Amino acid sequence: MENGKWDGIVRILEEAEKQRKAIPCLSLSHRFDIEEAYAIQEAWIAHKQKEGDRAVGYKMGLTSPAKMKQMNVSEPVYGTLLASMLVENGERLSYNSFIHPRVEAEVAFLLGRDLSGENVTEKEVLEATDHLMASIEIIDSRYENFRFTLADVVADNASSAKFVLGHRLVGAKKEEVATFGMTLRINGEVKATGTPANVLGHPARSVAMLAKMLARKGERLKAGDLVLTGGITEAIAVQPGDVVQASFAHLGDVQVVFE
Repeated sequence: MENGKWDGIVRILEEAEKQRKAIPCLSLSHRFDIEEAYAIQEAWIAHKQKEGDRAVGYKMGLTSPAKMKQMNVSEPVYGTLLASMLVENGERLSYNSFIHPRVEAEVAFLLGRDLSGENVTEKEVLEATDHLMASIEIIDSRYENFRFTLADVVADNASSAKFVLGHRLVGAKKEEVATFGMTLRINGEVKATGTPANVLGHPARSVAMLAKMLARKGERLKAGDLVLTGGITEAIAVQPGDVVQASFAHLGDVQVVFE
């Protein structure tokens, strides 16, 4: 990446996030392709790291066949998770710290060793995984009306905002995670149900695809990386006062409250 090439766009994204004000899609005023969109994302993450934040892993987006068809892509997209995005299970968050937040229930993989190459298999992912955890991801597009092109969402760090981690897997095999039932409730009312099989057939496949995408750039997944594998159901908009709870078989409950 040319030094400073994307500084102007990074400032626009950073200001939108800090001011909690949605902006028009960047693609309306700037020209960039998918590869350049990832360069913008990297520049934005580098800016945050200079301010003291640190990368802790990745999140996957567009991991359902329907979403990929809708966006006319053959593989998911990814964003970078930062330490500042992690909130405690059950934590209360200010709704006004977001623009238009939505929630997704996901399975998180914590890697115990490196994964690299374009031919990583689901089996290798599971063998490299130390822990599986229930997760709620809070996504929050910086764009008006939560609408964007593929390049726009990649530049916007795949709509990343916050994420909550629950308990680690006990009483079942990692290989069986695709079959674990999940129920998402808001204020006690069931809003969505599904299984992690909705994520590319198996969430380990999401991690394998991430490894492949990184390998094309000469990068790898590292031991200690956390990977949010993608929403099990459609993202659901939340409002002030909402109590969001995702209940997983074998993984337990994870919760966040919006004040």
